[in-house]
Amino acid sequence: MGTIKGFWQHTNGKVYAIKSTTLGEIVGAAGPFDPDDIGDLENYDYTPAIVDWVERALAEKKLHRYK
Repeated sequence: MGTIKGFWQHTNGKVYAIKSTTLGEIVGAAGPFDPDDIGDLENYDYTPAIVDWVERALAEKKLHRYK
C-alpha cells in the first residue's frame, strides 16, 4: 500500500510533516517546525510518537493543509 506525505499547519502556526496511507490512516509524523524552516518531505523521520496528537488535532480541525 502506498503512502502520502504532506505538510499541515496547526492553528498555533507550527507546521508538521505527516505521512499517511492512501486510505487516510496516519502512520507517522514529524515536527513541529517553523513555517520558514521546512525542507523536503523526503528528509524527515516520520515516527508514530505524535500520531495520536495529530489525529486529535485533525478531528478538532486545528490542522490544515499547508502548501
